Amino acid sequence: MNLFKTKLLVLIIILLSFNGFLNSKEVAEKNLTPLDGELLLPEGYNNTAEEKQCITVCSQWGEDCILNINPSATGAGASRKCRRVCESFAEACF
Repeated sequence: MNLFKTKLLVLIIILLSFNGFLNSKEVAEKNLTPLDGELLLPEGYNNTAEEKQCITVCSQWGEDCILNINPSATGAGASRKCRRVCESFAEACF
């Protein structure tokens, strides 16, 4: 029984070592995470003015609210409904 446990332990250690070897490339790639807001382009991408594409994005968000008054409701007969809206736009090129 002791021999079986020893063989099983050795097999588990070998399998775990092999699994670590297979995942070592993934771990190395995960360490190359970009900073927040940094745009990563593929290697060999020529970032000239002719190749840039621009889009319109929201630069500042705000809230648009309306007051809904329900006279038939008892107690607090008013409710406020709000939605997220863009207050100003900007152009982002990449």
